[in-house]
Amino acid sequence: MTEPALILVAELDVDLSPVTKHLWAERIAHRVVEQDDRQYLYLADAADAERVKDWLQQWQDGELQAPSPTERADTRQQLQTWLQTPVSFVFLLLFIAVFIWMQVSDSWQNWLTTGADLWPQQRLQLSTYLDIGLWALWRPTLLHFSFMHILFNSLWWFILARPIERHDGVLPLLALVLICGLAGNAVQWWYAGPSFGGVSGVTMGMLGWVGLRLRRVPYAVPTMLLPVMVGWMVISVALDTVIPGTSGTAHGAHIGGLISGFLLAALWPVKQSQSPPEV
Repeated sequence: MTEPALILVAELDVDLSPVTKHLWAERIAHRVVEQDDRQYLYLADAADAERVKDWLQQWQDGELQAPSPTERADTRQQLQTWLQTPVSFVFLLLFIAVFIWMQVSDSWQNWLTTGADLWPQQRLQLSTYLDIGLWALWRPTLLHFSFMHILFNSLWWFILARPIERHDGVLPLLALVLICGLAGNAVQWWYAGPSFGGVSGVTMGMLGWVGLRLRRVPYAVPTMLLPVMVGWMVISVALDTVIPGTSGTAHGAHIGGLISGFLLAALWPVKQSQSPPEV
């Protein structure tokens, strides 16, 4: 696991935009966090620290030059970037493979009837969920019912899973996938019964994880992502309450995944980075 590196601490009145623009142009993931009346510049990958220190020295000397706008990472570099987060990549391939399988086979359809004979009469009994089984509850996470469904969920997976694996490691990502998927699906089954699918319960859990830890870990995602997505969830729940079926969203999976993601983020320790020089 690559631990984020705290590379610079600066006063609030220091303009770091030349540095951040240079880093983005060089495709170096980073984040500036304002805390305790100071700015903290984190690098996503500590391996970039040495060359960034050179640029910081050039910036302080007034000699930092903007990189050429024509510089772009080639296909091989993009692949190497993905291979830095292999578990995220493997799960994405798994979602795509299952989607293709769904187009050529109907064997997956029995996944949609899990516990159908137990709902709703026995949905309040813990033994019901034990009878259904952990795998049967979790496996609808792999199902996507349309191209737009898998495209949308893959986008959120790309945005959230890779930073989590890069900064926190494989184990937290697997915990989020398994626990948030299971919790979200269990809540959805309790709320609306069987016949649902998608990895959005997991992505909501990852959203809760990132949102709760964003001030301490440089995930390089927008700070407004969590409130915007939670606001969207509240609006869609309200719409479906007034006009059932308006959004076609599995609200139980979203809520269950989000809450379990919050809990995991609160309980999982955050690794501390080394303190950098101040300017």
